[in-house]
Amino acid sequence: MKVDFLVKVCNGDSYISELGYQVRVNYATILAVGCSLSGIKQSVVNDCLKELPPSCSFLVMDKSGKIVLQRQGTSQQGSIYAPFRHPLSSSSEKSYFHQQRAASQLRKSLTVPSSSTAPSMQQTDITARYNIRKAVQVSDLWAEKVSHGSLILEAKGLVRHFTFQELSLATNNFSPEMVIGVGGHSKVYRANLEDGQAVAVKILKETHFPAEDLLHEVRILSDVKHENIIQIIGYCYSKEMHAIVCNLLIGSLKQNLRQLRWNERMGVAVGVAKALEYLHHSFNPPIIHRDVKSSNILLSGTRQPQLSDFGGAMVSQPSEQISASTKPSKVVGTFGYLAPEYMMYGKVDEKVDVYSYGVVLLELITGQEAIQTNEANHESLVLWARSLLNSGLCERLIDPHLSGDYKREEMEIMISVARLCLVHSSSRRPTMEMILRLFQEPEY
Repeated sequence: MKVDFLVKVCNGDSYISELGYQVRVNYATILAVGCSLSGIKQSVVNDCLKELPPSCSFLVMDKSGKIVLQRQGTSQQGSIYAPFRHPLSSSSEKSYFHQQRAASQLRKSLTVPSSSTAPSMQQTDITARYNIRKAVQVSDLWAEKVSHGSLILEAKGLVRHFTFQELSLATNNFSPEMVIGVGGHSKVYRANLEDGQAVAVKILKETHFPAEDLLHEVRILSDVKHENIIQIIGYCYSKEMHAIVCNLLIGSLKQNLRQLRWNERMGVAVGVAKALEYLHHSFNPPIIHRDVKSSNILLSGTRQPQLSDFGGAMVSQPSEQISASTKPSKVVGTFGYLAPEYMMYGKVDEKVDVYSYGVVLLELITGQEAIQTNEANHESLVLWARSLLNSGLCERLIDPHLSGDYKREEMEIMISVARLCLVHSSSRRPTMEMILRLFQEPEY
C-alpha cells in the first residue's frame, strides 16, 4: 500500500485548537499523537477531546508505537444537526448502516489491550501499524456522511449542487467588482446564472466553517420556508471552496437603515418578528438563530426583511434534559447583540434571540448601530438607550432623520417592546409570539 505524507505548517491560537480544526476540515476519523516516557497530562487529553467531534478517535502512542490511550472526541459541535436529517430511503439507510458498522469495527480494533494480555513490543508495533492502515481505509467516513446528506437534499429537489466552475463563470471569475458584501465569516458575490437568474453567492471562510457547518446551514435553510427568511437555491461543496447560493436582495438593514421611512421600519420590525416566531414556535424543539443583527437582516426591493446567515443556528435543548452537568454552549454571535446570560454563561434558549431582536428594534428607533465606534471609545447602544428609558427621556431615542414623520402610537409600542426584550432576566422577556401580538393587536 502506498501512503503519501503531507507536512503542513499552520498558525493558530493553540496547537490543540489547530489540531481540532485540521481534523474537521480534513474529515479525519483518527488523530494520533505521540508522548514521552512520562506520558501525557490528563488536562491535555481533556482539552484535545473537547476539540474533536465524536466521529474522531484520539490516539496517544508511545515511542514504540504502542497505543496507550484511545478515546472518542467529545465536542458537541455538529450534534445539533440531528433534527434536520431527512427521511432516508431503504438504500440510503443500508449505506449509512454499513458506514456506522465500519466505524464500530474500527473502534473495536483500536481498543487498548489490558496489561495482562498486552503483546510484545514488536507485536504491538505491528498491531498499531495495522490499526492505522485500517483507519486510512475508512478515513473518508465523515466526508461520505456530508456528501450523503447533501445528496438526499438534492434528490428531494430542495437544493441544487453547483460546481466551482459554474460559480466562477457566474461571478466573472470571482471578480472584485461582483463583491456585494464582506462579513467576519464570509464574502458575498453577485452572480448571474446561465438561465439569467441573478443570485447571491456566499463563500464561507475556511478558517471558521468546516464542511459539516456548510451542510448544517444548507439543511436548516432547506427545511425552513417563510417569506421573511432567506431562500436557499443551492450550494457548492468542493476542495476549492464552500459556498451557499441564495436569492439576491438589495442589501442589509445595516446598510439601508437611515434611508428607511417609518412605515418601512415598522415593516422590518414585524417581518423579523414573524421570522423568529416561526423558528421558535413552528419547530419542536425550537430553532435558535443566535446571531440576529441588522447586517443579517436583508431587504427586498419593496423593503421586506428576510433573516439570513444560519451558520450559527442551533436546536434548543428541552428544559427537562438540562442538568447541572450540561455543558454551556460555545458563544457565537456579535458583541452588542448578545444576551447577558448567553455571553457570561453560554445559556441558550429562545430568549437570546428575543434580546438580540430588542437591539435591532433600538436600531430602528434611533437610526444608530448597536456599537458606536469612534476614536475615543466603543459606545453601546443598549447602555445609552437604557439610561434614557430609565430616566423617562424616551423622546431622545427617536432618530432625528425621521423629521417627526412617524406614528406616535406605533413608536410608543416599538419602544415598549424593545424595553421588554432587553430586560436583564431572560425569564421576564416576552416570547416572539407575544411580541408579534403586541405589534398586531396594540390593545393586547
